[in-house]
Amino acid sequence: MKKTALSLLMASLSLSSVTFASTNTPTDAELTGQRVYHHMENMVAFMEKNGVNTFEHPGLADHTWDVITPALDHIYAKAMLDVTNGPVEIQVPSREQQRYASLHLIDAEHFSIYHQVTPQAGGRYLIVREGADYSIPDGDYIDTITVKDDLIFSFIRVQTFEYRDNGMADEWRKQLVVNNMAPASDITLPDRQDVRAVIQFADQISDGWEQTRDNMQAVIADESYDQERLAEVRHYVHSLASSGLVVNNLSGFEYPGHPDDLADERRRSVLTHLGHLGFPAEHAYYELIPMTSEGNKLNGAEDFVLTMPHHQAVGKFWSVTRYSDDTRLPLDPASIGGSERQVWAGGNTVPDAEGNLTITFSSADPNNGTYWMPVIDGEDYYFIVRYYLPQEDLAGKTAQSIIYNGSELEAMMVPKATFHYRN
Repeated sequence: MKKTALSLLMASLSLSSVTFASTNTPTDAELTGQRVYHHMENMVAFMEKNGVNTFEHPGLADHTWDVITPALDHIYAKAMLDVTNGPVEIQVPSREQQRYASLHLIDAEHFSIYHQVTPQAGGRYLIVREGADYSIPDGDYIDTITVKDDLIFSFIRVQTFEYRDNGMADEWRKQLVVNNMAPASDITLPDRQDVRAVIQFADQISDGWEQTRDNMQAVIADESYDQERLAEVRHYVHSLASSGLVVNNLSGFEYPGHPDDLADERRRSVLTHLGHLGFPAEHAYYELIPMTSEGNKLNGAEDFVLTMPHHQAVGKFWSVTRYSDDTRLPLDPASIGGSERQVWAGGNTVPDAEGNLTITFSSADPNNGTYWMPVIDGEDYYFIVRYYLPQEDLAGKTAQSIIYNGSELEAMMVPKATFHYRN
C-alpha cells in the first residue's frame, strides 16, 4: 500500500520525530552558523574564481547543476562588490518593456538588504559603505544604496521567455558594467574548510544584526563547531526540509526586523539550503507543491492536473517549474523523450475561453489541448510556482489555495496571507 505524504508529513511536523537526540538538537547559534557558513563558503569560492567588482555570467541551469531547485524563468549575473575604499557603480542597460530584470543585494549573513526591478530605460546604481569616510559622488543615479558590509553580493536576474531561450537575455546581462571608484581592498580569504574561520570572515566584513549578533559570536567562539558538527547540523536541517515546516519562502531571506521576518532560525536555515540567494517573499513569492490534495506524493505513474487563472495578481510574471524529487533539479531531457519542457509561464502560454490555464503533469502527452509538463513514470516530482511582484489581490488565489483549500492538508499547506510588493 502506498504511504501518503500526508501521513509522513503530519508525523514529521513534530520536532521529536526528527531523528535527533534531544541533547544533539542544534542550538539557534549552531543553525545561524550553518546558514552563514553555507552562504559565505559559496561566496569565498566565488571570489577565489572571479575576484571582486566583476560580473560572472553563469550558464543555463539544468539537471547537472550543483544549486538545487534553480529558477528556470531567468538567467543571472553575479558580482561581489568591494565598497571598502570607495563607492561602486553598477550600470544596467535598457530593456524591453515586457522583460523583467532586477538588482538584488545579499549581505554576509544571507539576508536580502535590497531588491528592485531595474528601470526600462536602464541607468546607474551607486553602492556605498555605511559609515565610510570617503566622499560620495553626485550623479543621476537610479538609487544610492547604503550597505553595512565591506563586501556585498550583487545578484542580477533577467527574464527568459522560454527555457534555454537565452539570446536577448544573455545579450542584456553582458552589457552590465561595474565602475570602481577606488582600488579594491586587500582581502585575505579564509580556508573554506575551516568552518569557524569562514563564519568569522562573514562577521568581520559586516556590521551584522543585533538580532543575530549573539548567535554569531557564540558559534565563532565554539571550538567544537567543526566540519563534523556542521555535518550533524546539516543532517538536522535536511530532516526539517522534508518535514513540512517550509511550504513557501516566507521568512527565509528577509532581514531581521522586516515585516515578513518570523525570526525563526529553523526556517532561515532550511530555506538557505533549499534556495540559496533567494528573494524575500515580497518580491518573488515561491510556493512548493509536493503532493495531491489527498496527500499522495506527486508521481509520474498518475497524471496530475493543475487549473488556475491565467491572469495572476502580479506586477511582473508567474511561472510553474517541475523538479525531480530525488535530485531537486530539472529533469534530464533524455529521461523525458528528449523534451526541453521544464517550465510554463505567463509569457509562453495563453488562456482558454474561461480565462484559465491547465497544465497536465503526465509521463505521456495527453493530447487534450492542455499544456503538457513531462514527468517520469513511477518517479516522484514536485513543482514550484513563482509569483514575481505579488500584489494584494493574490491572497487566497495562489496554487496552494487552489489545490489544498477544503482538504485535510489545508492547515499544513498554508500560503502567505497578505501581499504588497514594495521596493
